[in-house]
Amino acid sequence: MRVLQSLTLAVLGAPMCIQGQVPGALEPAGAGIPLFRPAGAVAVLARATSDWVPVPTDPHDMLGPYRFLPPFATDDTEGQVFEVVETEGGWALSDSSGSFVAVPWTVGCGCAEEGWDEPVWVPPGDTVTFLLTKTRMRVPWDGPPVFDVLGWHQPYPVGEFIPYWRRTRKEPERWITVFDFFELLEVLPTEAAFHLDPMSSLRAVQGWLARDQSRADAFPVPTILRELGRLEGR
Repeated sequence: MRVLQSLTLAVLGAPMCIQGQVPGALEPAGAGIPLFRPAGAVAVLARATSDWVPVPTDPHDMLGPYRFLPPFATDDTEGQVFEVVETEGGWALSDSSGSFVAVPWTVGCGCAEEGWDEPVWVPPGDTVTFLLTKTRMRVPWDGPPVFDVLGWHQPYPVGEFIPYWRRTRKEPERWITVFDFFELLEVLPTEAAFHLDPMSSLRAVQGWLARDQSRADAFPVPTILRELGRLEGR
């Protein structure tokens, strides 16, 4: 029921979240339509395994919005194990075996992150694209690196909210591939650059499309171009 209510809110509220806002109020990639990247974010192409592992979680060890996790939400925290297929340059995000753990969180009442209680997240064997940032100062265990994400928004294309990036009732006929989405995330400017010049995102996406125009009508590219075009018109 909570999923259905949240999806309904996402559909009804999506246009309001974009229209009439200043760039600083827009959500970065990883939490909504990908228009720019959070500072220090790394794009990752990864394959899901069937393994879930318990992850010790203390809000005092968390960074960013996750530091406000209520204590009850961190009880029995689990993450899914992924194998890295490809990653852009940056900090090391996997162990010697090429694995990392992604902990999905949901958004509860009051927009506070809460523990994941859905039976399935990413089907084992699926190759998906993440945009990961460092979310923990430390993890008191000897397992792979751990990252926290909003599980309804990531990874592409399985996040339940992703289809609602579109602005029409009609379902997309074609989506860009996970590799194309990985490349798209790579070219997006940082949040700081976007705030200084919102059109830096538009130029980046147009340059990415110039390498393969067949992607221009594949979801979510039309939505991204539409939202960036609205910013240009302000």
